[in-house]
Amino acid sequence: MAEPRLANTAAAAWPWVIAVVLLSVLAWRAGRRFASPAAHQFRRPVKRALVYWRRMPLWPLVASTPLSFINLATRVAILPVLALTLPEPPPMGPMLLGSFALLYSQLVLPTPSGVGAVELGFLGGAAGDLGNGEGWLLLAWRFYTNGVGVVLGVALAARIYGWPAVRHLERRWSDPH
Repeated sequence: MAEPRLANTAAAAWPWVIAVVLLSVLAWRAGRRFASPAAHQFRRPVKRALVYWRRMPLWPLVASTPLSFINLATRVAILPVLALTLPEPPPMGPMLLGSFALLYSQLVLPTPSGVGAVELGFLGGAAGDLGNGEGWLLLAWRFYTNGVGVVLGVALAARIYGWPAVRHLERRWSDPH
């Protein structure tokens, strides 16, 4: 099972775990200090969004609910499908739970992907014992769970708005000023 391997990895990485927890607490406290002035600036846009929310027809919300569940299920299923290519794939139950936890723990970790916490959990056995091919499996898993969406999003934006608009947006984001 994944528990002994994950426990050994966590035991060896305890300084990093403590550092991430401390930095998270400090970031949370600093964020609270800046949140109240920022909250005032967001009231008007939020009120405007609520007006549009009330005017929106019901069918997009109803249609998006099953599509959201399909998205969740297919993203979680990517790791088990990739692991089936291994000579000795780990048991399906822990792998499904590990895949879910690795994907959606990012919602509560302090920074994008927890600054490696997801990868540490992956390689530490949270999805089961993946053997020698775990590095390549991690790379393929990241590509299919994140990379494909980004590539398709950029291609769709280029198709709808054109490459000049996409390049302009990229320059605007990369410009520090």
